[in-house]
Amino acid sequence: MDHVAVASAAAGLAMARGYKDVLVHLDGTAEDEIRIAHAEAIAVRFEARLTGLHTNILPDIGLYAGEFGGAAVGDISDAVRREGDQVQARLTQRFARLGVTGEIRRLENFPALLEGEAATEARWADLFVGSCPYGAAELERWAPLVERVLFDGGHGLYLVPRGVKPRQDLRTILVGWVDTREAARAVAEALPLLGAAKQVHLATVRESGKGRLGGAEVLADIAAHLDRHGIRATVGLLPDSDAPAMMLLAEAHRISADVIVAGAYGHTRLREWVLGGATYDLLQSSDLPILMAH
Repeated sequence: MDHVAVASAAAGLAMARGYKDVLVHLDGTAEDEIRIAHAEAIAVRFEARLTGLHTNILPDIGLYAGEFGGAAVGDISDAVRREGDQVQARLTQRFARLGVTGEIRRLENFPALLEGEAATEARWADLFVGSCPYGAAELERWAPLVERVLFDGGHGLYLVPRGVKPRQDLRTILVGWVDTREAARAVAEALPLLGAAKQVHLATVRESGKGRLGGAEVLADIAAHLDRHGIRATVGLLPDSDAPAMMLLAEAHRISADVIVAGAYGHTRLREWVLGGATYDLLQSSDLPILMAH
């Protein structure tokens, strides 16, 4: 068997072992259709089960202090639940038209509790599909939930910019490589998609003080690793920059990438994870879907 046939067989095997449970975040807004379209395309490609996670936020008790606060919270909560029932019915009808097996699960709770419940749900799925929670005011209310799933869910997130529909074919994926655990996790979580793409390009930003190749020597090892998975990848070294996210996005546009794969970086503050600057910049500025993992 020649090398091309071996690579094709290996890529087919990687896809066969790919995503079998895809979880998509739903909130009853128009962006549900965008998220469903991306999630369904992935589920169809890998013959996966698609679960819609309908999140319905109850009012924050802390905002309704005082003598009449309890009654106000009860009334508003009842109204939110009734609206959630209507959204649930619409989503159930929508999922009945899917091209794959699917179901709707509903989470209904106060904000902080809802975020933890979403992370729990994400742990049993292979991939969580949601919206990039920055750059659009109506999506920023979900930023704490997306960040909680990103840092505590244990799997990759496929995050879609507002209004960006899936492309018909998965041609090119750009992997933003840094010699870190987060980048390694992102590549591991993206392996099924990388195996399905026609072209994979590895790029890293040159780091000053790390020799002639600026720390890019490891790209050869990552490319060889992907090759053993049947994934042929090209490599590229980007100039040192104070804005690595913008550099990576420019490279994605240059090669006409359909998806960006990148590690998600952050730091702890008061025992909570906070996104790093480059990760935030990429999520805020990207007009392409991003597969991230921490």
